Amino acid sequence: MRARVVAAALGTVLALAGCSGGPAPAAPSASSVPSAESAPSSTVAPTAATTPSPSALATLPAAQCLTGRYALVRFVAVGQGSTYGTGQGGDVTLTFEGDGYTLAGAGREPVVVTLAGQTGNLTVDGESQGGYALDDAVATFTPTSATGGGSLDDGTGGDGTRLTMKQVDGVIGLSGQGQVACTDRFLTITLASIRLELART
Repeated sequence: MRARVVAAALGTVLALAGCSGGPAPAAPSASSVPSAESAPSSTVAPTAATTPSPSALATLPAAQCLTGRYALVRFVAVGQGSTYGTGQGGDVTLTFEGDGYTLAGAGREPVVVTLAGQTGNLTVDGESQGGYALDDAVATFTPTSATGGGSLDDGTGGDGTRLTMKQVDGVIGLSGQGQVACTDRFLTITLASIRLELART
């Protein structure tokens, strides 16, 4: 029963994310770029050896952000000033090469999602690819293919809800215009309805 409630809540986020091709929100401030303080609460507190240096927190030009490989730290689905869903952790990666990107999940570690007050596990076992064009700090993302999929369950070991990769993309994928901001360690992509927070690997 709980899995169905979580799945229904995910449907709300999917419907919301379907509008993500609209204009991008205002550019995020420097405080919205993920930092050591915004890492998952389970992360060990930084020590003197791991505390970022001032250069690690300096914002970089957007052209330097969309390169290399990142791990998804957290996503926030937002709209009309309200938060509809959040997710944290998992084994989802986002890789940029040239003017293309690949979003992929290994299917082993779930993203822990909280939707409409319910908690569940979103496991991604597939990949999607696309291209992008960058204009100053605004990127326009165009998905081109998707294979595999994912599943959503309530974490109790019961049967989950199977999702196509296009449905997964509706929650954590890239489509439409988004503001790009990064340091040399963290990247934030803010689409119309979804904000992705990533860490360089």
